Order: sequence, then C-alpha cells, then structure tokens
Amino acid sequence: MKNTEKEVCIINITIDTNLNDQLDKVKELLLTLKEIEKTTELLKFISIAEFSKITGWSIKTVQELYNRKDFPSTDFGKEKKAEVHALVEYFKVPRRK
Repeated sequence: MKNTEKEVCIINITIDTNLNDQLDKVKELLLTLKEIEKTTELLKFISIAEFSKITGWSIKTVQELYNRKDFPSTDFGKEKKAEVHALVEYFKVPRRK
C-alpha cells in the first residue's frame, strides 16, 4: 500500500473593520438623505395642468393666471410652472379685476 499525504491549507483572513464606525457612517448618510429630502420638498413647482387639477379650474383659466405679469410663474422650457410657496403668498393678497 502506498502512503498518501494530504495537504492542509489554512487561510487566515483578518477583517480590519470597526462595525460601530461603519454603523455611524450609515446613520450620518441617512441623516443627510433626510435633509436632502426636506430641501426638495421646499422647492415644489406646479404646472398649469397640476394647478388646474388641484383647483378644479379650467386649463384656460389657469393659463391666463400663469400669464399674468404679477403672477409668480416661470418658464421651464416650453412649460410654465409656479413654486408652491410663491403661490401661497400670491393668494394671501386679495386681487380684484
């Protein structure tokens, strides 16, 4: 009978990672993400179609409103939009024709 030798290979892997540090980084990233989400909520623009749907006014009526010189709308390419907070401020002031 023949003697057979078995090779045993042992690999030691050391992971140099502090789990608490990694968790702290994740928490920090989540807080940053929440702040970014709050910022994007602050700048919400509404199109003519969206404003018409919200108010129940006709598209033509809303278009006329968006085209007024004193109305806080702006052009985004070929579409007019108005920022939500500017709309609130605009409608705080009574206006008569």
